Amino acid sequence: MQNVLRFSLVFMASVLPLLGQPHPDKAAEQEIIVAEKRFVDNGDGTVTDTRRKIMWQKGDNGKEVTFEEAQKYCMTLRVGGYTDWRLPNPDEPDTAVVVELMMRIHSRDAYAYFDLYWSSDPTVLLPFNYHPSQGKEISRVYFARRGAKAFVRAVRSLVNAKPDSGG
Repeated sequence: MQNVLRFSLVFMASVLPLLGQPHPDKAAEQEIIVAEKRFVDNGDGTVTDTRRKIMWQKGDNGKEVTFEEAQKYCMTLRVGGYTDWRLPNPDEPDTAVVVELMMRIHSRDAYAYFDLYWSSDPTVLLPFNYHPSQGKEISRVYFARRGAKAFVRAVRSLVNAKPDSGG
């Protein structure tokens, strides 16, 4: 009986410290999940989309502007130490981007479900600030009329991109 008790105590003393430790495979799995996170908030006003290899402006320009004003805004924008900002191509945002970059909706219309943003094509507007779970079916793109105004959320490519040298 004493041997069984002694064995139990030794066994428990050696096993108890291990109970608080994550299983080695589980710890590796958790690191992989973190490493595979698609969107990374860089803490400098930018969000990186690791899948598409692009960086988004976290906020926007704050007001509706014409296409020409949107282009000028991107050319003069300096966020996160970068100056190579541009308007997004119509195919760059997808539902995951829209949800990750969602802000408070600008529209004061009680029935508005999203805001429209300029794309690199002056005839195409992109919806942002909507949540698909609201059950509203929306278009991936909207066509801009002549003289239209929309918001700007700039983007930059990460492939072959270099930070601004300051200046």
